[in-house]
Amino acid sequence: MAKHFFALIIGLIATLISNSSSAAEWGTLKGRFVVDGAPAKLQPLVINKDPEYCGQHNPVNETIVVGKNNALVNAVVYLRAPLGKKVEINPEYEADLKKPAVLDNNGCSFKPHILTARVGQKIVVKNSDPVGHNTNVTALSFNPLVPAKGETEMVDGQASAIPTPINCNIHPWMKAYLVSLNHPYVGVSGEDGSFEIKDIPAGPNEYQFWHETGYLRNVKTKSGATDPRTGRIKLTIPAGGTLDLGDIKVPAGSLRP
Repeated sequence: MAKHFFALIIGLIATLISNSSSAAEWGTLKGRFVVDGAPAKLQPLVINKDPEYCGQHNPVNETIVVGKNNALVNAVVYLRAPLGKKVEINPEYEADLKKPAVLDNNGCSFKPHILTARVGQKIVVKNSDPVGHNTNVTALSFNPLVPAKGETEMVDGQASAIPTPINCNIHPWMKAYLVSLNHPYVGVSGEDGSFEIKDIPAGPNEYQFWHETGYLRNVKTKSGATDPRTGRIKLTIPAGGTLDLGDIKVPAGSLRP
């Protein structure tokens, strides 16, 4: 009896150690993008199609969006796996793969402006407007007409090294981007400029910093600066911890529409 009890205790301890070790294999990356200086002024959009409806919603030029305290909105950070290397994915993300990513034509603008999806994930394209739109993702040979109040769908079938443009040919001012990857490790800065990517494989990896105006080159962080040509940086995610890059200052002059 004592032997069985002792064996049970040993087994429980081994399980706890195993679970603890497994949990420590993942970490978090976060930071906040800030514009250093005054960015270029953007040209107002020309609303020359369906002006009766689109004009009343006042769609704006989202090429450069700056929030409070100079926060840079829609900056993108994602893990770049070495060629031929498969990225280990935390099981917590598997349920997300079964949920569709949603892109809405709403108020004659795409929402969200930066859509993230994984290869194999369903993308639902909605049209909340009373006017027709098309959603042109040339890189994926996807260009359906989406009728008023209608929707269609596709499956993301191709990873891309850089975000892919999305356009509406009916309303040429409408623009968005698709970040299509083989893994879920991508962050997009929100209204306060911050981003957070959880459950990343611990250890060193290369990350891409990108914005609609181009690669975020030579941008300084607490862990070094991005490459002056490619906008990439090598970062080491601590096991069971968080790598906080702090305020990531992006020179206003580098944001050229």
